[in-house]
Amino acid sequence: MDKMSSPDHLPPDAALSQLEMDEADELFVSLTFGSGEEKQQARVELNHWAGTDGRRLAYIAMQEQVDQLIDPHVATLRDRYPRHVTRVPAHTFAKPWARRMYAATALTLAMVGAVVAINPVLSTQEIHAGIGDQARVELSDGSRVVLNTASSAVFENRVRSRALTLLDGELLVSVAGSRYRPFQVFAGAASIRDIGTVFTVRRDAEKVAVAVIEGKVEVSAAAGTAPALIDARQAAIVYGKTISRVQGGDLYESLVSWKDRRLEFTATPLKTLVEEVQRYRKQRIVFADRRAEAVRVTGGFSSADPDLLLRTLPAVAPVKVQFARNGEVFITSTD
Repeated sequence: MDKMSSPDHLPPDAALSQLEMDEADELFVSLTFGSGEEKQQARVELNHWAGTDGRRLAYIAMQEQVDQLIDPHVATLRDRYPRHVTRVPAHTFAKPWARRMYAATALTLAMVGAVVAINPVLSTQEIHAGIGDQARVELSDGSRVVLNTASSAVFENRVRSRALTLLDGELLVSVAGSRYRPFQVFAGAASIRDIGTVFTVRRDAEKVAVAVIEGKVEVSAAAGTAPALIDARQAAIVYGKTISRVQGGDLYESLVSWKDRRLEFTATPLKTLVEEVQRYRKQRIVFADRRAEAVRVTGGFSSADPDLLLRTLPAVAPVKVQFARNGEVFITSTD
């Protein structure tokens, strides 16, 4: 395929409409499968379609780069993803216009099937961090991930895309740039699309929380809901189909402080604090009475030593903390 130059610099959120991409894709079909004259005409029309529009030039460059990547593996991909064709009796399309329509439809379906089929998995990585640990991993695409305590994830590096699925816990990801291969994080029903970013994702039983440290991300909830664009120093909470955006503040700090092995609490009920600390301990933490659960605590603590944090509690809250021989901890109100 002929090469067309593309601009050196484009805004990271440059994007074409679906109609624009459809127009270009139709010309690429003629450019790839047409006769000599049709290919020449398609090239002229594609040049005219792009003009000097940086977004359109970048889209053409992307398609040509993907073709270059795939061309050496076409035979292997055909063997791995065979096409199944149902033959139609010749008399069904006796008239020329019907034959042309059938041919165009078949070609369109073949192209759609090819797009799906030629995005095979290049590599898969399973990563996890034990209770009280943090795991720092470089992914096969060059992105870097930090997993917090009791967290696990799976990364799939594909020809045309990259996907990181958070199974449990929370992580921080610093995405390696790739103009032509989007990077998405999936957590429950939520998905987070990277736009040149460093961000954290936390998955709990009922919600998913996202905090952006650098760049921006596009957060989507259940299918059919509008995505939300989250900028640096913003956080988002996804409950079912609802996305709530938060600018900075205590929530944001609590979602990013763990990367520095810090736990930040602001007027937080002791019950919530203990639930968070429990993620860093194998032995149970038990409340001996309900009054202790309601006590509110403000402060920053190290997550590297959760037992030290628990021993510190009587200095900041009216409670008594007792350690049993088996490592279990009992918290009692002193009021």
